[in-house]
Amino acid sequence: MSTTIDQRTLASRMNEERIPVSEALHYAMSLADALRKLHDAGKAHGALTPSSIVLNGSGVDLVPSPGPLEAVTPYTAPEVLQGQPADARSDIFSFGALVFEMLTGHRAFDGETQTELKLALSDSAPPPSGSPAVDRLVTNCVAKAPAARWQRMQKIIMELKLLTVAARRADKPAVSRPPIETVLRAEMQQVEARLSARLSAYEQNMVDAKKIADDAVTSVKEELTVIHTQLVALQERPMPQNIDVDALMKQIQGHVQQSIEAATKELHAHLLQVVETTAQKHGAEVQAIIAASSKQTGEKVNETVAAANQRVAAAEQNMEEIRKHFATLQANVAGDLHDVEKTLKSQAVAIESSRTAMAQTDDLVERVVEALELMQSSMIDQHEAAEVN
Repeated sequence: MSTTIDQRTLASRMNEERIPVSEALHYAMSLADALRKLHDAGKAHGALTPSSIVLNGSGVDLVPSPGPLEAVTPYTAPEVLQGQPADARSDIFSFGALVFEMLTGHRAFDGETQTELKLALSDSAPPPSGSPAVDRLVTNCVAKAPAARWQRMQKIIMELKLLTVAARRADKPAVSRPPIETVLRAEMQQVEARLSARLSAYEQNMVDAKKIADDAVTSVKEELTVIHTQLVALQERPMPQNIDVDALMKQIQGHVQQSIEAATKELHAHLLQVVETTAQKHGAEVQAIIAASSKQTGEKVNETVAAANQRVAAAEQNMEEIRKHFATLQANVAGDLHDVEKTLKSQAVAIESSRTAMAQTDDLVERVVEALELMQSSMIDQHEAAEVN
């Protein structure tokens, strides 16, 4: 469809005078419905401007933009400025800028030069309109990132119907209720917070278990170091030296020989007896010393070995307890991880159910809004009829 001289566009209507809110909402609803049909067919306009919107008796028609497709307008989406192809989300950006201008009389993005206009489209946000509902609608349409915008015209149509009902009832106090998305988002945040806290607790348990294991291993190493030190000290301890009996006998015999040579032959037998007695006496003392030293050394060695055996047995018992603790901990962690996996799966199912419920709720709210709109129109008609009568 192409424009003709007789066709009246939204651009010409906006140049005449400030569009009343009710009329602007009517044009916005008609434009949203036209875009919905276009997007459902798998197409996108790609260059939406007031000049490409033709006003007819009941609504609007979309026509190609009269200017070149590459031209930058106050309604061009940021991704199109970056050279990306336009899609349905680009139309939603242009739609938000158009609705803002129709309702406020001012452009959402403007600049005296092309450079300033591109900068405003890429970095700036529309000024406040004075209506939180309008700001919410426009903000969710003109987000810079395409993924951050509302993705479907059906959602925008529902918001427009709510905005239309609110505009018709502007003179009556309305009960403020949080949108269903806000409620669901809050519930999702609570679920994520609980899950994050539980995962943090599991991680802390793992850290505590590792610390307990490290402390136990360090204790065992210290015990083994003490045992090793005691054994080394025992080995380095000076043992009683054995007396050389042969050397002692030779010394005694030499002394006796010198005495025999100096003494008379009459004392020879007596000296020999003295030498034998002395040798026997010293030999008994040496044997006693050796026996006592061996006994004492053996007792100390036995005591040290027994103590070492006790320490080793205690260390083995500690290691066995550590192994049992680790086995129990591993079983508990495995069970907890299994529970976490089950919880994550159930949460994923719940999230998907919430998304499905949200979509169903959008449709339900849309029908409820339509019913309220019909009821209000009926009441207005009845009231007008009563005033005429």
